[in-house]
Amino acid sequence: MIIEGFYQPPGRAAREAARLFLEDGQQLTLENPDSQTRFSLGEIDVSDALGTIPLFLTFPDGSRFVPADDTAFRRWLLQHRKPGWVYRMESHKRGVVLTLLATCLLIVFYVYGLLPWASNTIALRIPTTIEQNLGRHTMTLLRASDFQDSALPEDRQKALQALFIQVTPPSLRNDRTPVSLKLMNIPDVANAFMLADGTLVLSDRLVALSPDDDALAAVMLHEMGHHAYRHPMRMLVRSSLVSLTLLWMTGDVSGIGDMLLQTASLANELQFSRGMERDADDWAIKEMKREGRSLEPMAQIYSLLSAESQKEKINDSSLPDWMSTHPAMPSRIEHIREAAKL
Repeated sequence: MIIEGFYQPPGRAAREAARLFLEDGQQLTLENPDSQTRFSLGEIDVSDALGTIPLFLTFPDGSRFVPADDTAFRRWLLQHRKPGWVYRMESHKRGVVLTLLATCLLIVFYVYGLLPWASNTIALRIPTTIEQNLGRHTMTLLRASDFQDSALPEDRQKALQALFIQVTPPSLRNDRTPVSLKLMNIPDVANAFMLADGTLVLSDRLVALSPDDDALAAVMLHEMGHHAYRHPMRMLVRSSLVSLTLLWMTGDVSGIGDMLLQTASLANELQFSRGMERDADDWAIKEMKREGRSLEPMAQIYSLLSAESQKEKINDSSLPDWMSTHPAMPSRIEHIREAAKL
């Protein structure tokens, strides 16, 4: 049997007309304008049969041949070589459905089971030196942006440092990565967040927004809760695992692979942060009660932060609640006030 087709020399994109002589006994001969070479079927790599996508043959030197009559070549190939598992799966619709179902279950298990467990396990075993280096690097990036040293009066800064020391639980005072407070002036932003090295960044605007020290204590304890659970490291490790998984699946991060990488990482971080915020809230509530502080200032500062964030939204471009990195503020406030009744 003679199969017409196109021959692609090794390392070249150009194609040229060629013929393939198919013989019995798993022998075939490639005839192109420059040569005529005989091969056994075992020496040739034939691509998997994926639907109607034409097969192509890859020879030992890296050259390729694409049959013009794909149907005829497939018929000959099935007579001389056992079909691969991809072809067999396509031939059995039930197997395809079961495979898709198993793949979906595996993805769910990876995202909601293996990934959280692995990120938590790795984050808790990250050496202290790495946490400290990450914290210093993040602080360098912050200073390179609009973050500046606090503009609060010296007496107020000392009072806040004293409050921070006062509310720090004994468990964190002896932590392998001790917590510390860094007051910073972030223009028109009321915010507080924890770095990987235990540095709590508190903005001047948030200090000005707070009605009293108990409200600031609640914010500090909430951020300390993030450090107690190693949330910053868990977020970083989990995002890295997602990125590495997609790199392994796609083989590169160019084009659509890069887009999928960013989208999957974003969706993963959004879901994970909602759980972390609730955990940090519960940790802060427990510590506020232990220190004999009222939970009402905590609810008040959350209400003020919610109102402040609404002012920062421009042209109604805010994300819906289900895509927010934080649980809905009204539900968090309700949770705090319910906890105050217990």
